Amino acid sequence: MPSPPALLYLTTPMFSYELLINNLGESVMLFDTKARLVFVNKAGEEFLGKGLKELKDKKAGELFPESRVISSLIKKTLDEGRFFDLRETAVDVGRNANADIRVTPYYGADRLEGAVLSIRENLELSEKEDYQFDSLLYLIGSVAHEIKNPLSGIKGAAQILKKTAKDAGEGECISMILKETERLNSVLSSYLTMTRKPVFNSVNVHEVLEHAFKIMGAAIKEKKVQTVRFYDPSLPMISGDESKLLQVFINLIKNSVEAMSSSKVRKLEVSTSLSNEYMVIYSEQKGLPQESKKQRWVVVRLKDTGRGIPAGEIKKVFLPYYTDKEGGSGFGLAVSKKIIKDHGGLLKLKSEIGEGTSMNVYLPFRETKA
Repeated sequence: MPSPPALLYLTTPMFSYELLINNLGESVMLFDTKARLVFVNKAGEEFLGKGLKELKDKKAGELFPESRVISSLIKKTLDEGRFFDLRETAVDVGRNANADIRVTPYYGADRLEGAVLSIRENLELSEKEDYQFDSLLYLIGSVAHEIKNPLSGIKGAAQILKKTAKDAGEGECISMILKETERLNSVLSSYLTMTRKPVFNSVNVHEVLEHAFKIMGAAIKEKKVQTVRFYDPSLPMISGDESKLLQVFINLIKNSVEAMSSSKVRKLEVSTSLSNEYMVIYSEQKGLPQESKKQRWVVVRLKDTGRGIPAGEIKKVFLPYYTDKEGGSGFGLAVSKKIIKDHGGLLKLKSEIGEGTSMNVYLPFRETKA
């Protein structure tokens, strides 16, 4: 059986065409006249989370089962031979993506040979804010460091004055100074911890999770939340910063517990597993795709039965200062995302009003030295 025209075109000695398509930032997929996939570029493989070998010959409806509008437009393009555009479209590929979509007819010499689907994912607002957040953390760390040093001098001087206080009034004022310097020192220490880069060591994810549950034990008991753990006993040690990961898991558990305060059923499920998901590895020297391979991930999943997050708010939850909680700082999820990103991982969130929220923490599996 001869190769589809597009593949003949892409595998000619003019290899630069294939290289060009594989270096496009948007996903490009070619479907034959039966709406079966025959080609996908590297960006498309990364978007779908699988390689061409796994995707080839699958129909559009199988690739996008939750986004039927895509398969519908491909069919219309094949039937009518014209292109269609969709803006700001929700695409479910195991995560919620917002994208601009175009389906274009693919013509051979004198007839319609298929349809080209191009998907340009719209950068999430939270992703656009990553650089600014990194800069903000750097500024916070610098200011905290500059304040912390003279604060130690103020505390020391106050301790000396307290010993020579002439009356109860002076002693009370000096005690207030000491109390407030301790409070400010605690705030500054938390800021410095937040801005510190991770120090990687061999880490047992289950031990970190159990430590987080122990710390959150009182709140879990007070809110009468049922916790269920499904840990994969074969999970290997990973390379990570234990204190940083503990900070993430405490924050995620805390968010789940607080989200269930008004729920009739209060249940938090936490599971761990290994996952082989597809990603593209790039050459550091040339910036070009070096090879395509599977990345092994350690996945920690937290699923609650809370109130859920409105669809319009999901994009904002990782932004610094964004919060819907009274008295909340809006830093929790933003910092958690930064920590996981510094580990080479990512956070994936799914939520439905009335159904609850599921947060998946992806940490890349790397061999650790004993």
